[in-house]
Amino acid sequence: MKKIKTTTVLFNLFYCMLLKEELVVADGVFTWLQRDRYDEIVEKYINAIKGHNCASRSKADMMMRDDIVTQIPKANELLSKVFYSNRSALVHMHNMALNRAFFMSYILQRMNSTEDYSIQPNLHYLYMSVTADINANPYAINGSSIIFDKDVYYPNWLTNLDFNKTIPLFGVKGWRKDNTFAQGNFIREPNRRVVQVKDIGAGNNKNYTNERHKMNPWYQFWLPDLDKHEDKSNKFTYSIGIRYSNVTGKFIKEEFDVFNFFGPNLPSQNEKDNGKMPVRFTVPYFDCGKSNKWVVSAVSPIVDFFPRYSNYTHMRRQRFMMHVVSFDFHEPFVGVAVMDIHFTKIDFNACGISPGNPGPSYLAGIARCKSNTGCKHLSGKGYKRGGYICHCKNKYVYPMDIQGPYNGKLIEQATNAEYANSFGCIRGDHYRVLPIVDQKAHVTVEFRVANINKVSINKNNCNSVPASSLHLPGDAAYDVENQFKSQGSTALRLSHFLSLFLENIQATDNFGNLRGGGRLHQDHLFGEVLANVMADYRIISSGIFFEPYIFKNQDGTSKELFGPYAFKSEGVAKAIDMAGLPRKYIFENWYQNIKERWKTNTAKLEKYKMNQLVRSDVKGTSAVKFEYYPIAYFAPKYDDGMWSNPKFKCDRMVDNWVMTYSIPFFQRDYVAKKNIFAGVVTVDVPLDNLEINQCPQSFNVANAFKNTARCHISTECRKIPGYKYSRGAYRCDCKQGYEYQFADGKTFIEGSLVELEYEKKVRGLFSRFDSLVCRVQGGATTINSNCISILKVVIVALMIQRFTE
Repeated sequence: MKKIKTTTVLFNLFYCMLLKEELVVADGVFTWLQRDRYDEIVEKYINAIKGHNCASRSKADMMMRDDIVTQIPKANELLSKVFYSNRSALVHMHNMALNRAFFMSYILQRMNSTEDYSIQPNLHYLYMSVTADINANPYAINGSSIIFDKDVYYPNWLTNLDFNKTIPLFGVKGWRKDNTFAQGNFIREPNRRVVQVKDIGAGNNKNYTNERHKMNPWYQFWLPDLDKHEDKSNKFTYSIGIRYSNVTGKFIKEEFDVFNFFGPNLPSQNEKDNGKMPVRFTVPYFDCGKSNKWVVSAVSPIVDFFPRYSNYTHMRRQRFMMHVVSFDFHEPFVGVAVMDIHFTKIDFNACGISPGNPGPSYLAGIARCKSNTGCKHLSGKGYKRGGYICHCKNKYVYPMDIQGPYNGKLIEQATNAEYANSFGCIRGDHYRVLPIVDQKAHVTVEFRVANINKVSINKNNCNSVPASSLHLPGDAAYDVENQFKSQGSTALRLSHFLSLFLENIQATDNFGNLRGGGRLHQDHLFGEVLANVMADYRIISSGIFFEPYIFKNQDGTSKELFGPYAFKSEGVAKAIDMAGLPRKYIFENWYQNIKERWKTNTAKLEKYKMNQLVRSDVKGTSAVKFEYYPIAYFAPKYDDGMWSNPKFKCDRMVDNWVMTYSIPFFQRDYVAKKNIFAGVVTVDVPLDNLEINQCPQSFNVANAFKNTARCHISTECRKIPGYKYSRGAYRCDCKQGYEYQFADGKTFIEGSLVELEYEKKVRGLFSRFDSLVCRVQGGATTINSNCISILKVVIVALMIQRFTE
């Protein structure tokens, strides 16, 4: 027998152990990647339909399946279900669509009188509202619309239309415009700060109420509203209260003026019918002729009296015959508020159907994890492959030279040989079970911040404790700017709207047959802040606070102070004018901090644009450019706002631990020819909804809870999302070279269990704390199984060689 060189054998064995490569015979290096449902969607829809050919395609071709976008937020699940970051944009769309539906329903019913006709939101108000929706949310919202049904909208901005007359169709639709090659964009990169707005009830292909219209999947949800028997189950009566003030430091009345209005439905917790939800989502569809993008829309209905300005205020259904004598006592849906997001920005879960990825889901199961690994979704990848990781299942471990988990993007890029010999886990052995504790130990995990127990402070004793006890240090609100970005963006949206209006609109503006100008009415702004708190359960109060003598009444006189402020009190939305309180809001810290930053220096404000197309005549024969095209304005971005440290708001209104986001807005000084600081918009969010991070972090990270996780040295800490302001919201994963030692179906140690067992140990009770560790990886798990087989062959060959010498 020919001798086997020992050095050659050892070299090959060492090479195998390091690279774990083997010879794979295949036609191509990527033949293992078979065509799947992801490729089908790309080929059939995304690559097939573009802006240049969409007009010739059928409506069915431009609408995707209804099981492609899954885990859709529902209104009655927002409080009981955890929506992770991969659905945060959809939740924000949901809340913003509901926000605008609340505002439009409230303001149309509030100003349902002849005297209020001229001060209702006019053309500029609606155009600027949808523009602010888009510009304030550069990555979450790509389109916004307020669209009315046929012959239900009364325009107060058409000078050649008689009073109490409707126009056939009217809908304000805005979408983000690609300004890569726009005049003045010298770097030729899109800046996401230009919005195209159009009256889609004017021009060609304008009848969006027709079922054959290609871009109206949002219409069929609520319109036309013809069945009065569905009113009780589809609409809800909301009650709000407002306290007005005409003189600084004094309210007109001590009690609230109560107003009831009809709005989108408020479903019960047990409601399963998607048709009863206040917000519904469309299937992905191609927005042909507008943004020319695949979009998904969140839609919420607008309710109004009909006909308006009539002594018979209860004759309210829009479809009736004039010769009918009997009256109809119901309110119809007259329009919809729509928010759009680009389909390619929505994550899809490639893992299989499971409790964390409930079906039906057309794209579920296309992940390429091996059988001995489990799949977990990664957020923020959009409609792209590789948005997942593959981790070892229980009783399996990574090879010693691998630090898991495996990245799905690398798996999708792997060749045949790489996939065959990598991305797997090795079977372990000798697993244990944790001791079962028979005795019941009554142990609670106390939670204190800066030596302050926030649970002990409430509305009954907040006035009697030291003022220092009502404030927590700023690092107790670590990561608030990311976790509550949607709520901060709601305030930013209002800042953009006010800046756009106050910088461009003058009271006496008129443009031929279009009546422009006008002033903001106090009921407009009360409606805006009420909509903020009613549409988002994480916003418990919101306010607009004007600089002295900036806000003007309808007669042109200036108010010293005006601060509409809405809050939730026992589930009911209420509002007051903060100018009526004894202490002026301009002396509050949050107001002073914003004012000091922006009073004299507005150089860092970003420039935004609105390109508006309006109807040429009453009938909407064509859509033409507005006289001022485009309209530019300067406004802050999200990072320009400030988050306050946590504080207990002891004001007999909120009475809760909150964090306040403040953002400025501006107006044009036509004398000085510059923009000036005009006030502050705020939102308050509850501290109890903040998720804390106890894992180790660098010394320069301002986190009051960092390095408090009790993971063993054999493990590494990772935060678990979804747990609100509580200890133990982390997991202890085994480090490289260690393995999970328990046969309990898990692959990590729960932080809540570690915290509880530690408390037991401190109190001298029976504790399993010292068992919550990972063991050193060993045995068959240290070397790849293929190499073990080769090692056996080599040992046998060496033994045969030795005995034959």
